[in-house]
Amino acid sequence: MNKKKFLSMAIACALMASSSAALADPVTDADDAAYVELTATADNARAKSEAVSPEELEKLAVPKADVKLVDKKATAETVALYRYLSAVPKAGKVIYGHENDAHHKMFRPAGGSESDTKDVTGSLSGIVGFDALSFVGDEQRLDDCEWNMGKTYVDKMVEITKKAASEGAILTLSMHMPNFDLVERRAEVTGSLPDNRDHYINYTTHISEGNVVHRILPGGDLNSSYTGYLDRVAEYGNRMAEDGVPILFRPLHEHNGYWFWWGKEHSSEKDFQQLWEYTVKYLRDTKGVHNFLYVYSPNGHFKTEADYLDRYPGDKWVDIMGVDTYDDDQTGQWYIDLCGDLDVMEKVSSKHGKLMTITEVGVRRGGSLAVTDNVDKQWFSKVAKIATDHKVPYYMTWSNFEKLTANFFAPYMVSKTRGHEMINEFVDFYNEPATLFADGINWRALNK
Repeated sequence: MNKKKFLSMAIACALMASSSAALADPVTDADDAAYVELTATADNARAKSEAVSPEELEKLAVPKADVKLVDKKATAETVALYRYLSAVPKAGKVIYGHENDAHHKMFRPAGGSESDTKDVTGSLSGIVGFDALSFVGDEQRLDDCEWNMGKTYVDKMVEITKKAASEGAILTLSMHMPNFDLVERRAEVTGSLPDNRDHYINYTTHISEGNVVHRILPGGDLNSSYTGYLDRVAEYGNRMAEDGVPILFRPLHEHNGYWFWWGKEHSSEKDFQQLWEYTVKYLRDTKGVHNFLYVYSPNGHFKTEADYLDRYPGDKWVDIMGVDTYDDDQTGQWYIDLCGDLDVMEKVSSKHGKLMTITEVGVRRGGSLAVTDNVDKQWFSKVAKIATDHKVPYYMTWSNFEKLTANFFAPYMVSKTRGHEMINEFVDFYNEPATLFADGINWRALNK
């Protein structure tokens, strides 16, 4: 072979190798070198045995006679869940939660479940979060058969979340609401009505134009659009109540930020507080929803109690005080800041007679957890330790979305034996005596 031909072949081979490397993608290739072998073993039997006993729960929980909720007609199950959450931190435990854990995943290996958490540990997360986006078609779609049969998005989420609750999970619902001004502008063109399945579809939560908070209040021109949306929330709540399932309801979250149209830069304090009150009254009094615990969750961080209570709607309208906060810098400073937030919240919640918790957290290194080279592989365990130290009943990480490398917040499996680089640390986290997943949840023991 002459030197010129050899050189040409070498260049061609190099280009092919480079092209192959460029095409390699751990999101689609379960054999990618990014993934590691699962060597840790989830001890499911021990996890179940480490559930807080009914006797200890009754001893540690706030007495039933002392429970004062937003809803004086709250179901017995709702009261029992509140009491359970009051007991968990006193028992030295913390519940791990994950948004969309029952119906969204980063990876779908053959033979896997509908949950990345369950694929890794054998159990759903203890708190399973989901959003009203799944009631309108944005985070949950219907297949052709379901659509033609007349199934609704609420129907589908009732099925999914009843199953999660039957496995022990506690449910929490947030609302990334559409911009109702844009919803109704589109409806003027399409002729859509609020009861049409796709009336509220399209994510416009981040579009702040239109003075929406003021206009969806009673007397405003967008009020009927808002109540049509809340009707879906109410239908879901009441159908879950039929099965004795309470919901941690987290509306209008991160209201002290600028990124949602109900944020402080886009509405007055008076309008925001009226909107919170109206939302509660409409669901509780008009629609008869009595299985919601109402959760307040501003964005961290807070230096003072006044910071935390910015736009607080009042004790009459809140059951649980939470915080949403993300670890963006991965230097360790966020752990310190989280402790600072919880120190402030301990003072506030004590003064106001409320439970406190961590409603939403996660690592955002390039948007989320990284596929490789995560800085702190003990992150989940460290947050759990901070939570137990501050008597927090649960913390919830954000969602894993299908094959989005910058939008997943928990480890996942890509086969029965291999997965994300943190799967072994996550199994160790699951095995810790202090952590509770769905298989260790027993709040119904207090429903007597």
